[in-house]
Amino acid sequence: MKFNSLEFLFLYLPIVLAGWRLLGQRWLRNAFILLASYVFYAFAAKWFALLMVVSTTVDFTVGILLENEDRPTRRKLILLLSLCFNLGMLCFFKYFNFFVDSVNAFSGVGGPIIQTTLRVALPAGISFYTFQSMGYSIDVYRRDLKAARSYLDFAAFVSLFPQLIAGPIVRPRLLLPQLERSGPVDNSKLAGGLFLFACGLVKKVLIADRLAFFSDPILDALPQYGSLDVWAAMVGFSLQIYFDFSGYTDMARGLARMLGLEFSINFDSPYHATSPSDFWKRWHVSLSSWLRDYLYIPLGGNRIGPRRTSFNLMATMVLGGLWHGAGFNFLLWGAFHGTLLLVFHRLDGPWARLPALVRRVAMGGFILISWVPFRMHTWGDLSLFCYRASLLWRTPSVPNELWLYIAVGVIVAALPKNSNAIDWDKLSWPKVFGLAALTVVAILHLNLSSKFLYFAF
Repeated sequence: MKFNSLEFLFLYLPIVLAGWRLLGQRWLRNAFILLASYVFYAFAAKWFALLMVVSTTVDFTVGILLENEDRPTRRKLILLLSLCFNLGMLCFFKYFNFFVDSVNAFSGVGGPIIQTTLRVALPAGISFYTFQSMGYSIDVYRRDLKAARSYLDFAAFVSLFPQLIAGPIVRPRLLLPQLERSGPVDNSKLAGGLFLFACGLVKKVLIADRLAFFSDPILDALPQYGSLDVWAAMVGFSLQIYFDFSGYTDMARGLARMLGLEFSINFDSPYHATSPSDFWKRWHVSLSSWLRDYLYIPLGGNRIGPRRTSFNLMATMVLGGLWHGAGFNFLLWGAFHGTLLLVFHRLDGPWARLPALVRRVAMGGFILISWVPFRMHTWGDLSLFCYRASLLWRTPSVPNELWLYIAVGVIVAALPKNSNAIDWDKLSWPKVFGLAALTVVAILHLNLSSKFLYFAF
């Protein structure tokens, strides 16, 4: 089920909000939201929900075992159980097909090495909820968090429908205490959540989907276009992916607020970034902070010397790229950002002395280039893009509508105040009416809306 669908907006969401508001006892509300979340998830495939039940049960059990165990060796073994299960599940479902295809592709002319007809389906949201539950186990192991004693509360934490499919990756120390003391939602918070949700819907339907409508045909038919066309389309994609994913995050945070919960911020005007490190403090914040705390720092961070720091940084970014998808293009995307970070650390002083506008424009160019391997999924597509992007002699044929939506996207992305900084429950009436009008237009265009890009990850 998609947030940008009529059945969600006019059937599922009203039922959930009514049930959450009418149920008096906390355990009843959490039981209701757990059931509602599994219904939401089952729309993708019923057996996906069964997989999440197993993952939830394993990590809930691991948390209690870690809480009750004091012997260091046994605690490490218990944590290893959680990590092996979660990473094993993630690797099998997300990377099995990629591994088989890659081995067979490099096997030479003697035929495929791995003979199998098995093709593994990717469960929706698995990259998000496995990282969320792994973070819980690691926090309990570090004694940074008390183990959840209620299976109901923990299951609701893992499966909570607003963030289930595409995040943000909410830390257990933020969300679990809220579920353990959840209560009635006041009207101002409900209104604020509704307005934030509407903002995300407008971003997705009226900006991201419109950009995709005009840029995708160019990027999917590269041989017909020249340099200006393909670069305009790539600019369109760079804006599309931002408004698509930040739109989802606004909708997720708005839904949580309607339930009286708060999610962490996941985007903070990333195209305002003036350096590579600044970009990763603003883009997909929940993932970048997760990788920092649970991968980069445990690898040694910047504490073991320059060479090891460079290795840790590059390894983190490459694995972060691979987290996005099973493909060499995502490895290349992660390596590109890792290289940017390494170069920036070497040139930090001279770079910081440049005017802020120059640094922001330069970062915009680097970010745009980085989206090329992200969007071009195969080596053939990537090579073709690079070739067509160099054909300056081709007559441009970019639709005027694409330029219009690019202009709209640039203006909105450049606004000094983003959706995180707006006090949604205290909007003035003119702004409320303006947002309502845009929301109606978005609802009227839902039949043209597509699924969110990060549903694939």
